[in-house]
Amino acid sequence: MNEITQDANNRNVINYMKFIFFSLFGVILFFTPITIKGKNSIPIDHLITYLKSVQPNIGKFPILEIFVLVVAIIGGIIPWVNKSYKRNTLFFVLSVFRILGIPLCFMGILGRGPEWLMNPNFIPFIWQQIAVNVTIIVTFGSICLTFIMGYGLLDFTGVIVRPIMRPVYKVPGRAAINAVAAFIGSFSVAMFLTDELYKESKYTYREAAIVMTGFSTVSTTFVIVIATTAGFMNIWNFYFWSTLVITFIVTAITVRLFPLNKLDNSYIDGIGKPEREVKGNLIRNAINEGVKAAAESKSLVKSMWENLKGGVKMCLVLTPCGASIGLLASILARETKFFDYIGTIFLPITYVLKLFGLESYKEVAKASAVVLGEVFVPNKTVETLSDVPRYIIAVVSVSTIIFFTGFIPCLYATSIKLKPWQLLLIWFERAALSIILAGIVGLIYFR
Repeated sequence: MNEITQDANNRNVINYMKFIFFSLFGVILFFTPITIKGKNSIPIDHLITYLKSVQPNIGKFPILEIFVLVVAIIGGIIPWVNKSYKRNTLFFVLSVFRILGIPLCFMGILGRGPEWLMNPNFIPFIWQQIAVNVTIIVTFGSICLTFIMGYGLLDFTGVIVRPIMRPVYKVPGRAAINAVAAFIGSFSVAMFLTDELYKESKYTYREAAIVMTGFSTVSTTFVIVIATTAGFMNIWNFYFWSTLVITFIVTAITVRLFPLNKLDNSYIDGIGKPEREVKGNLIRNAINEGVKAAAESKSLVKSMWENLKGGVKMCLVLTPCGASIGLLASILARETKFFDYIGTIFLPITYVLKLFGLESYKEVAKASAVVLGEVFVPNKTVETLSDVPRYIIAVVSVSTIIFFTGFIPCLYATSIKLKPWQLLLIWFERAALSIILAGIVGLIYFR
């Protein structure tokens, strides 16, 4: 009996150590800036920079770029092979964009194409900054996310924030897991988790829509891409945490606005399975959940492999779709007045911020409109501006959540099929609120 008890105690100690050690390592990887060779950034950014510097070539092409091209090719042809393009009109349009991404990526790696497309702001930018950077960071970052997601930190955080979910966001406490999973891991995984909970009658339609449009933002790995482009890796913790707070404040407001506040609030089966109230010490419950998750975790290698597959699966959509829609957004932004016209809806907001010191208010309004198409391109269009405009767009790119190259295809693959006009209205509300809040924070921080 004593041996059994001792064995159980040993396993319990091991589970506590797994929870503490792996979670702490994950926090260090993603949130602890260090300076290497004069560059101040988080360890995962340093690791990716090192990986790029030591990569071998196959022929004259870097092996990582070949990997990106393969991802683009496979991702581009998948919807035509499995016939998923037939689901609806939107899937067909996005499938067309995915297949168009393949020749664009070929032009990028070969450095050859029509002269006007080889303008540094078009194919070279799309290839290096969107296709290559995004694919490498999301793929490699997904492996490192094992330490954040696989050993209890996610569950611990979910319990800690659970008490504020119903009063602040009008959703069950379990939505905390979805929120953290999206921001730390993958918005697509979080969206499909939300869909499953809705189909299991654990969310009402309104609650599921709130979680989808309020928390399923781009992952931390992609936020690193945005921060790098915006030039904010040297203030990573300020940028990341302020963006997270702004995103969640915007969500708290939009759940009280039309159309979210008027959506059907019934369960799919008409009955529902409301969650039970968790009683007792909050911190103790959070630790217990974290340790329990660590105890049930898979081996480190298996977890890394599964996360890697998840990251590559996401890139199968992001890489080819991001290349084609990103190029279209770049052309429209730089060669036409298309986004200038759409951006006029934000001019009253940015003009008010101008009165308090915001520079380039017209450019901010325009770039905020570009976010609807693709969340990376607008940061490139404002890279020569001062800190505050760049900060606003870097925040808006994350906090608006709704964009064509990622969010919308995932949404329409679920049961939560919001109408297009509802999505556009929610996008506008989130973008407008994000500009205001990011403008205030930016003007205070960078003055």
